[in-house]
Amino acid sequence: MMKALKECRRAAHALDVDSVHDLRVALRRSRTIAKGLSAIDPDKLLRAVNKESRKVFRSLGKLRDVQVTVEWVQQLAPESDTLKARILQVLAKEEDAAKTEAAAALSQFDTRRWRRWAHSLAKPSAQIPRDSPVFEHLALQRWLEARDAHHHAVHTRSRVAWHRVRIALKRFRYTVENFLPQRYAEWSDGLKLVQDLLGAVHDLDVLRERLGKLVTESDAEAEARWLELIDAARSEKLAQYRAKTTGKNSLWSIWRAGLPDGEALEDAALQSLTTWASFLDPDFEHSRRVAALALQLYDAFRDANLHRAFHDPRCRRIMEAAALLHDVGRAKKVSGHHKVSYRLIRRRQPPIGWTPDDMLLSGLVARYHRGAPPKPQQKTYSTLLPEERDAVNWLAATLRFADGLDGEHSGRVARIAVEATHPALMIRAEGYVHDMESAAALAKKKHLLETLCRMPVIVRPAEEEQTRAIASLAS
Repeated sequence: MMKALKECRRAAHALDVDSVHDLRVALRRSRTIAKGLSAIDPDKLLRAVNKESRKVFRSLGKLRDVQVTVEWVQQLAPESDTLKARILQVLAKEEDAAKTEAAAALSQFDTRRWRRWAHSLAKPSAQIPRDSPVFEHLALQRWLEARDAHHHAVHTRSRVAWHRVRIALKRFRYTVENFLPQRYAEWSDGLKLVQDLLGAVHDLDVLRERLGKLVTESDAEAEARWLELIDAARSEKLAQYRAKTTGKNSLWSIWRAGLPDGEALEDAALQSLTTWASFLDPDFEHSRRVAALALQLYDAFRDANLHRAFHDPRCRRIMEAAALLHDVGRAKKVSGHHKVSYRLIRRRQPPIGWTPDDMLLSGLVARYHRGAPPKPQQKTYSTLLPEERDAVNWLAATLRFADGLDGEHSGRVARIAVEATHPALMIRAEGYVHDMESAAALAKKKHLLETLCRMPVIVRPAEEEQTRAIASLAS
């Protein structure tokens, strides 16, 4: 962002092709950083960065289109071309008008506020290490968007589609450049090349469109000659692009191979959700502890064959996510925060490999970690399939209980053991202190679990078992 300020001052004085280009690149880089961070840290300041730069960015875009069109006109035809001089004359007037508009936008650009934002955003940006799985996941999202745009353009061959590939590749490039410097060191040449090639295609498309507005009916023969020159240059650039992006050694394959896959992708997806939650949850360490306890309970309940949900890997993933995210609603309000958590989780874009249904179920499990248990008449819950309702019930009951074990947010209970022997479900919790207050607090948290198990859930300190074992050995 500080580089954008420097380029802003330079552009305000010159407004030539190079300064305009450099400022647009700096602004787009800042916007990419802001958008990338906003996917992790939902700070209003990040949205303000995009809003503040939008007017300047658009006015500079108009100026750049005119300036680049001038460059292509000078490049494509010889000086003796009669139409060329007339086109350049019209473009010169348009450039003056565009410069006036850009200068006005630059004069209104609040550089002091931009500088404050740059310093404010430095802290959250520094909290997430560059080259981390979180940013690898973000880069993979951008790669998928760009790859899909590429396939669409190859299929349709429309000018709009190729322009969208160019924009998507810019987002991918700037994401890698700013957040994955090690990857960018390997990929920079290829990324710059394809971006430049598609940039040239876009510039030629702009020239083609403008040509129709600059010529008259008497210029039909000259216009046809110009269109032939434009199309030939455009075809050459697209051929070079295709040569780099098709076949076994295509750049798409190289980029994808350097981004997470398999278990690494699953880990990156969960870390992406975890990082998002850490910026919202005022006591995220509590949520981490609850997640650890919930997974211990989940695995123990699986071994005890309490329900089929505990044998489903998808349910375990949903259990972990719901536990990590269950308190994100506290960023908005304390009262009824579990309902806010549900809405935030459900609106969250699913990480790669997740579906909207996964997010819905995670949100519902988090929703029911406190308050009234699930009821058949509740709108979203009632639309679930019977097996999904069962899974939500059991996972929510597990999360409630895990949350109760760290009810004081002290981290006192770290490890647990489960004994599923009728007529009770015995939970041995290391660090748990059995007294009236603790028992009363856990009574509410374990009620749903007891209802589902159809037997009492008894919580005891793990030390009691150790004491009895020592006593039996001594006797």
